[in-house]
Amino acid sequence: MKEMADQIHAAGYRAGIWLAPFAAEEKSKLYQEHPDWFIKKDGENWKCGGNWSGFYSLDIDVPEAEAYIRKVFDQVINEWGYDLVKLDFLYGAAPFGSETETRSARMYRAVRLLREVCGDKLILGCGVPVMPAFGIVDYCRISCDVSLDEDDQWFMRFFHRERVSTMNAITNIYTRNQLNRHAYMSDPDVFFLRSDNIKLSEEQKSQLAQLDALLGGAFLTSDDPNTYSEKMKQDYQLYRHIAEQGKVISMHAENHCIEVEYLLDGRQQTLKVSSYPKL
Repeated sequence: MKEMADQIHAAGYRAGIWLAPFAAEEKSKLYQEHPDWFIKKDGENWKCGGNWSGFYSLDIDVPEAEAYIRKVFDQVINEWGYDLVKLDFLYGAAPFGSETETRSARMYRAVRLLREVCGDKLILGCGVPVMPAFGIVDYCRISCDVSLDEDDQWFMRFFHRERVSTMNAITNIYTRNQLNRHAYMSDPDVFFLRSDNIKLSEEQKSQLAQLDALLGGAFLTSDDPNTYSEKMKQDYQLYRHIAEQGKVISMHAENHCIEVEYLLDGRQQTLKVSSYPKL
């Protein structure tokens, strides 16, 4: 991993890495060797999520667990030299409170620990309640994951309150836009330009990219740019220009349509995003 960071630096970029600092799969070596380091409920280890083989969360009140977290970040930041960490599934640090501490206070304490071990390096918080992250992380996810279609598989709507959904993500991007550049730089998740492995229409992809550019702080795509056609490259350059130079004048939502008025290169523009939940 250090070699990868060195290669990124040599190319003139800052290096970032994804981590889930509190999570350990049920089948992981960490969980198998140290099950006593994890959060418990009524004397039993509490499964905090169903991802992979299911995962448990390290208990920040267990000294050995905290020491392990500190060791991991010392390696990632000081030995490997990464400049940014995307920290995911952070909600697992505080599935519930106690008689002396609310769940929110515990989450705040967990995020403060991450800030301490990261020093002045950039943090993108993800899977974290937005309020405990105020002023602590540099970037923060403010929506669910976008889906490859408008609203994910129909049966997933029965299982998850915060499931992947482009429809729901766009709602969050609009309703939480005031957080951007105030509490932190907002991360609205990715946009897509590609034509393969995607079910969103060209119009839906364009609307999502423009909304991300205007109301978000992070502007990210999950595409492989090497596969872009000339048209896709031109679209990317336009959306990047909107992200850097577009200035929002006003916005409102009515029924199933979000409308954003903005200035770009001295001209007033209008973005309309339709067919999303009533706001």
